[in-house]
Amino acid sequence: MKSHSLLLATALGLTLSSCTPGGRSPSGFLANYQQLDTGYGTADTFAVYLKPDVDFKKYDSVMIDPVTTVIATPGISAEVKDQLAAYLADALKSNATSGMKIVASPGPTTIRVRTALTDVIEGSPAGKPLTTVHSNPRARLGGKLGSDELAAFISNVSFEGEILDSATGTRLSALSDHRIGAKRKATATTSWASVRSATNQGGAKLWQRFISARGN
Repeated sequence: MKSHSLLLATALGLTLSSCTPGGRSPSGFLANYQQLDTGYGTADTFAVYLKPDVDFKKYDSVMIDPVTTVIATPGISAEVKDQLAAYLADALKSNATSGMKIVASPGPTTIRVRTALTDVIEGSPAGKPLTTVHSNPRARLGGKLGSDELAAFISNVSFEGEILDSATGTRLSALSDHRIGAKRKATATTSWASVRSATNQGGAKLWQRFISARGN
């Protein structure tokens, strides 16, 4: 009986571990988070993954998923989240024009890009995270941030993203950057134009790594 129970427990453990290899990122957006090369389980890090032995040149088109935000800071308005999502969505589309066509359907030569902006980082206190998918975000805010609370939030925003084979779901590349906000500490007098520049960095780096592997 003991041997039988042990075998069942072992089988269950293997099943669970195979379903969620490496665990999820702190925000829950990226699965198999430990696959990224450094920084698993730490804050203020830059971690990447690029699948070896892939013919990246075969991909000629891209599907871009709506940007997701996973925000735990209380009091952050829907308008602010939409603003950040709009910045990232615009950056992804502009970067994708580098020799790739944007399409709406999966296919054997199409990649799929998934991205998120989040303030949920390992080891940092947070409220209950709210996940929002921004299907058609708009950047409506201008001028200065105007508040220390909003500036503190902007300073803690991080990026998570991955590029998949759209037909098989195989991860080709992934990137997590917990530094995009911290590198440019915002204040109440920081402009939204500066926030746009910082927000775009994660998506640009994810895309640049893919384009480099593709040989462009």
